[in-house]
Amino acid sequence: MNLTGNGNPSRDARDDLAPRDDPFALARARLAARLVREHSPRPDLPQLDELIAEVAELQPLPAVATKILQLGEAHQFSAHELATIIASDQVLTARLLRLANSAYYGSSRRIGTVRDAVVLLGFRTVHQVALASCLVDNPRPLANLEYNDFWQFSIATALLAEILARTEGHHQDEAFTAGVLHNIGLLTLDQHRPHVLTEVITRARQQQETLHQSERGLLGFTDADLGGALALHWNFPDALAESVRGHASLDAPPAADSLSAIVMRARIFARSYGLSDGLRERPDPRPTTEDWTTAPFSSSLAREGGMDRILERADAFIAAALG
Repeated sequence: MNLTGNGNPSRDARDDLAPRDDPFALARARLAARLVREHSPRPDLPQLDELIAEVAELQPLPAVATKILQLGEAHQFSAHELATIIASDQVLTARLLRLANSAYYGSSRRIGTVRDAVVLLGFRTVHQVALASCLVDNPRPLANLEYNDFWQFSIATALLAEILARTEGHHQDEAFTAGVLHNIGLLTLDQHRPHVLTEVITRARQQQETLHQSERGLLGFTDADLGGALALHWNFPDALAESVRGHASLDAPPAADSLSAIVMRARIFARSYGLSDGLRERPDPRPTTEDWTTAPFSSSLAREGGMDRILERADAFIAAALG
């Protein structure tokens, strides 16, 4: 998602795009940000709540994404309702139809309308993919990240998280979205404060720290903290926002059955396979696979076509979203 913006939109435009169901969303996000750590170790570096307010003003979550998210939380919904929301946005409609007819799904039947996509692929699948595609925008130059690598890693992590959730029988509705979103704080930091991220990477290398340790030491917060606070502002469910924040927690490992743990494990597997999360110069060593990567997860992954199929689907998603 492009979070830089081209200047301040009008007040009317910001109000139209802001989440409508919770007028205190920004206040909640800023409060959560302050609770991470009250002050940055250095006064010349940004406070977390300041970044949240800046991003919220320049680039709120698109209105269609907010509507899709709210529909997913409703107790009653229909394929017609989801199709109507998606069809109201021409760009999203084009992306979804490209994706539905791409190697991402490998459907043998030509899908010509949003309603056909919902009926043939299922509400949950279309809901997740439509929401995720709202977050992927045309790339702009970044100082520290390769945009396509970043999104390939995020989508691959999402697909792996979905397989893990299905294998373990919990968080199946949220796993894909959580995987797509999990690194959004890193992208935001590079878009809004690239020189700060560069300094973080330099410190991590010099002091032999992980990226998140260096962020906490220099800024007082991590990019995962930033992403989690943004998710709260966008009115994502608490468990989803927590998975964004908690996938890289420095304080305590997430509970084994949590959504955060699923995303963390999917991310570790993706990196251990050799995928880059987009950082051109990542200071962390590549992790090694752990025991959990064996059966039953390995069997589930094999049934999905293995990592080659995961990468094929991730690349198809990016091509459809950015095409």
